[in-house]
Amino acid sequence: MNNWAKLQKLADAGLPPLGDMFASDANRAARMSHQVGGIYADFSKQRITPEIMQALLYLAQEKNVEGKRADLFAGKPLNFTEKRAVLHPALRGSCTDKSIQKLVADMQARTRAFAEEVCAEGKYKAVVHIGIGGSDLGPRLLADGFRANGQPALDLRFANNVDGASINDALMGLNPRTTLVVIVSKSFTTQETRMNGEAVRAWLGQFAGDNMIAVTANKDGAVDFGVEPAQIFAFWDWVGGRFSLWSAVGLSLQLAYGPDMFDALLVGAASMDRHFQDASLENNLPVMLALVDIWNNNFLQYKTRAVIPYARRLRKFPSFLQQLEMESNGKSVTTSGDTSVDTSPVVWGDEGTNAQHAFFQQLHQGTQSASVDFIAVLTDAENRPAHHRALLANCFAQSEALMCGKTETVVRAELADRGMSAADIDALAPHKTFPGNRPSTTIVLNRLDAHTLGALIALYEHKVFVGSIIWDINAFDQWGVELGKELAGTILGELENGSINQHDSSTSALIALARNKASS
Repeated sequence: MNNWAKLQKLADAGLPPLGDMFASDANRAARMSHQVGGIYADFSKQRITPEIMQALLYLAQEKNVEGKRADLFAGKPLNFTEKRAVLHPALRGSCTDKSIQKLVADMQARTRAFAEEVCAEGKYKAVVHIGIGGSDLGPRLLADGFRANGQPALDLRFANNVDGASINDALMGLNPRTTLVVIVSKSFTTQETRMNGEAVRAWLGQFAGDNMIAVTANKDGAVDFGVEPAQIFAFWDWVGGRFSLWSAVGLSLQLAYGPDMFDALLVGAASMDRHFQDASLENNLPVMLALVDIWNNNFLQYKTRAVIPYARRLRKFPSFLQQLEMESNGKSVTTSGDTSVDTSPVVWGDEGTNAQHAFFQQLHQGTQSASVDFIAVLTDAENRPAHHRALLANCFAQSEALMCGKTETVVRAELADRGMSAADIDALAPHKTFPGNRPSTTIVLNRLDAHTLGALIALYEHKVFVGSIIWDINAFDQWGVELGKELAGTILGELENGSINQHDSSTSALIALARNKASS
């Protein structure tokens, strides 16, 4: 029996309730918690027995996680459908290829020098970062996270969506003379980024030459757009967009917060790289995070995972992970072209405590539950100790409540103590009963600084990679993104010139509706 089949047999046999697992193992929390630098991860509230964990570790060995891990850091062409290496760890110095590391070091020196020059001049008051997807979500996450340790020296704004409100909001109240615009697009052909770039180029007017910067793998495209060659910063085709925040894509952050804070981010990520490379599977935080996800998704049938950061400065983390995880592992074909098992769960979430007043009812009592990643920060960066204590109390209480629930016996006793009649207790008790036994992981950061944020992001990057190995899929292409883009280009032409191509009746009616409105 292979390890996948063994895990399925263990799941089918049924599991003791989480409460019983704790009752029978006084050391469960200590045994199922891991600490790496400033990150502590508690897996003890997951529905996993020692036997299941051992089978999961054997599965990782069977799927050659250790060998594939070595291939990642050696720069092997793991993205085989696009015939590309996967070298985002090189952006923080974690690669054995010296020529690649020199490319990265040279570009880092350029971005640092540019950021220091801008800061020294004092000419600019604002930076507008234009991008979408990986060219936007990562920098937005960093912009919020960095605020835990200091305010930006420049007003940092973002424009991503092709909706005109996005660029309008980003430019509102700014002066073209004192605004530096950073256009980020790997291909420099992405529709949303080009449209917003064209709008901001017109807005800059006579200042476009000096105040427009590009970050791209397509230098010629940026030059044709009107960006001066000296103001173009490169990243490379071996960096996927959702893994690119470590590169010159983060230039806006260096401009606003200074290159030292950005360097601390890279050092933190590199520390997680070393842990992922060196730690044994059973003590490896990215591996453990991936194995828990696979157990929940493939064997316990939790098809979604909520990510709830109890830290406002991490409120963009669920959105960031949506792209990182679902664009990477939202695949249905194995590396050999066969149909895969279920791969990435749907990732969703919001910041705590807001989420408690939105969807936690579903988590606690709904018929379709989810596994949960809680994220908390021990150190109060906002100088609001009472607020911070309440924040942590809510985080820890929610994970306990999901695990323990509340039995009908306890509910009935509480209602009786309040003097409620037997008939009223019979009517109300089922509604106040919580099933519990719902799984969660709690990740606790000692503090939210650039170093720890870098380690946290790298932790989830490597977790995604481990999942892809076990599911036998390519985590580094994203062909599913392309079809909608192609069709949108066709329909845009029809909206602009009036021609009609062959569509289904619904799409044709929608196009006609938009055209009629535009002509009225």
